[in-house]
Amino acid sequence: MTVTIHWQLDVAGEPARGEPAVRMALPALIRDVRRPGQNRFDYYAQVAVAVAQAGFDGLYLPHRDTADDTRIVAAAIAREARRVALVPEFPASVGSAVYAAKQAATFQRHTGGRLGWAIAPHGDAAARAARSDHVADEDLAQRLEDFLTVARGVHGQRPFTFKSAFFEVENGGFEDPLTRVPFPTVYLQGEQEEDLAISARLGDVHLFRPSRDLAALIEGLDGLSRQAGRTVTYGLRQPVLTRETDAEAEAEAARTPQPAGAIVGGYDTVAVRLAALAAQGIGHFVLSAAPQLEEAYRIGQHVLPRLRARLTPAQAA
Repeated sequence: MTVTIHWQLDVAGEPARGEPAVRMALPALIRDVRRPGQNRFDYYAQVAVAVAQAGFDGLYLPHRDTADDTRIVAAAIAREARRVALVPEFPASVGSAVYAAKQAATFQRHTGGRLGWAIAPHGDAAARAARSDHVADEDLAQRLEDFLTVARGVHGQRPFTFKSAFFEVENGGFEDPLTRVPFPTVYLQGEQEEDLAISARLGDVHLFRPSRDLAALIEGLDGLSRQAGRTVTYGLRQPVLTRETDAEAEAEAARTPQPAGAIVGGYDTVAVRLAALAAQGIGHFVLSAAPQLEEAYRIGQHVLPRLRARLTPAQAA
């Protein structure tokens, strides 16, 4: 199992320094050369370049209801980072599964097959209603399953026919050249039994959050995927705060609130902790820290080489 390491680009994260609304006053001796025309997408592109230069394997973009659309952001920055995988997260309520699959095929042609699909958590009823999604709680799992079934179906079969309460396709399916590219790697998430069951049937990678129950969750999903005759890779969305030494990292953490489950420590400590998680079965890491641009360089320069040096040859391939 090869370990892949993604960096998280949060489209609702800290503001881009080039945007007029957040331009900071500078000391008199420093001349501001930032152009007024720069916008948020220039910042996204900077992070993408940092991720490529710092040696990450991919870029993960979490969905936010009130922020930029992650699939458009991923497409916009794909040429800035020509090597890394791009994994935008979006809800299964985006609309037509057929059109989503067509967009994915076009993205794959544009990037040489570097797209992943991360399906966002459902969210509560009020949040779903705000984006015009009124599917009942008890039907969300079935809607997700149907969405992926239809998207994969039109990509891989012709003619493809399907009918459910959520989607209906009659004699559909793509033609060449849309069929020449691979379907995106599907990332699913959640810790409930229903979430694990859907991943076992339809997911490629299952992303967990930091948890004391991680080993049990992996064991449970492993059993479900074997029953389904499939193999699912396990991933972890892991916040990190690292500095040269443990003491420096802990001092910084004391000044800034950290997300639940964050790994805090010196470069060696963080690398050891991540390598231990890889030994536990984690094959995909989505690392995150703020500020996103600067920390991508820091972690890429100081943590990733230490981590990869601790992986087995198969994990580091």
